[in-house]
Amino acid sequence: MNTAGRLLATYERLLNHPLGNDVSMLKVWAHVFDLPADDQHLEDAVVMCLQATRSEIEVLRTRLAMLGAPEDLMHPGIVRLRNHTSTANINASWNNFREEASRPENRLSFKWANWALRDEDEEEMPIDELAALRGELDSPETSLRDTDMTPYLRSFVQRQIDAIRSALRVYRVQGVKPIEEALHQVAGAYTVEKARIDAEHSGASEPAKIVFARAGAFIEKTAKVADNLDKIRKAGIGAYTLTASVGPLMLTWGQNLLK
Repeated sequence: MNTAGRLLATYERLLNHPLGNDVSMLKVWAHVFDLPADDQHLEDAVVMCLQATRSEIEVLRTRLAMLGAPEDLMHPGIVRLRNHTSTANINASWNNFREEASRPENRLSFKWANWALRDEDEEEMPIDELAALRGELDSPETSLRDTDMTPYLRSFVQRQIDAIRSALRVYRVQGVKPIEEALHQVAGAYTVEKARIDAEHSGASEPAKIVFARAGAFIEKTAKVADNLDKIRKAGIGAYTLTASVGPLMLTWGQNLLK
């Protein structure tokens, strides 16, 4: 799926949500983005996804402009979706937007753009695999809260968990790019902070070391998933895989912590 295809899928989920007409856009978007309704930070999560959607709309505009597509071919759907995704509207009723959003011409812009960008398609992560990855993050985070370790080590692991979680949250909107960026961030943070990490974890408890090792294993697993999705990057000149670049680093991370 490419940028246009993901936006089209977002539009389709918006139009086909089962929540009824007299419901807030916050709840509608939570359903569209597969966010848990009981999330105590639901509004923040919805805002993040809406901002990611609007960013992707601008990416689509740029890609179509590079192809020489006339501006009028991008209307009205692209403009309307951008209006609907304004964070100023999250507490308004879906009924305020339903009629305009449901007009059939809205999706035409995304449909032809999806065809025009078909060579940029990336593999799509199955919904159950995405849900499983999101669920797996809960385990190390719970262990992190319950395990005695220094504030610095706890903060370091939490930052890596947060980076991956944010990337998975916007995956259905932005595809594999945020996951790749998060993995680079994780690897870079470990490389830059390695000396202090090594110094602090040398005296860490065995449970703390296990938490780190589990986090490293999850990051390596995420890298393998990203590699399977991004066939464009792997097919390019000087192609590389995230597993090859991030994997050994995570292995070193895990080995160091289990010494």
